Amino acid sequence: MDINQLVELIATTWKCDSSRYPELAGMNASERKNFVIKHSVLHITKTNGKIAAVCEDFDHNRVLSADAEKELEALAVKMFINALKLAEEAGVTFETLVQKAPEYIK
Repeated sequence: MDINQLVELIATTWKCDSSRYPELAGMNASERKNFVIKHSVLHITKTNGKIAAVCEDFDHNRVLSADAEKELEALAVKMFINALKLAEEAGVTFETLVQKAPEYIK
């Protein structure tokens, strides 16, 4: 699977429409876009909280257990999916992400 197929799979698997979110039915295009972007941010925040919990446990235990490493791997994958979903909802293509990323790294 290439990245564009992955983006399409994510978009179709977690489709934001009025069948899943009834409040979208009464919204115009701008309101819908704001809602789905905000919802993606909530998913990112939720994932960040789970990452923080693993890191906070590490501060107390001083050892990153095998279970914690597996959890961090799963959370990294979820964060990647969340980022691609946010980009798709904001109208940012994968090609743009790849092209612009080096500008933000510098």
